[in-house]
Amino acid sequence: MLVKVDALLEGVLGVVLLVAAATGALDGSDFPHPVGKAVLLVAGWALLTLCGLIWAGRIGLRALAVGNAAAALAGLVWLLSADGWSTAGAVLVGGTVAALAVLAAAQAATLRA
Repeated sequence: MLVKVDALLEGVLGVVLLVAAATGALDGSDFPHPVGKAVLLVAGWALLTLCGLIWAGRIGLRALAVGNAAAALAGLVWLLSADGWSTAGAVLVGGTVAALAVLAAAQAATLRA
């Protein structure tokens, strides 16, 4: 079940990025330089691709736990160290960091059980 939840998280985030970038709800002014519309669109497509790989079982639980923990840590460092965040950008990244950290902890706990 945690694998499917992970896939859904990646998919929802990918759709949010694609729609928000395409409609102008998010753009380069919401994130530190050099993130702009093109980066948001590429990231959205990459997350949808990742969603499909996870959903299809191509990525194991251990790799997901490690990847989610690393992504959460990297996102937290980025959020705390970079300047240029809008409230919307910081909330999106902060929420994603929190979700990835919780997911990584749950996945790690499942591996130990």
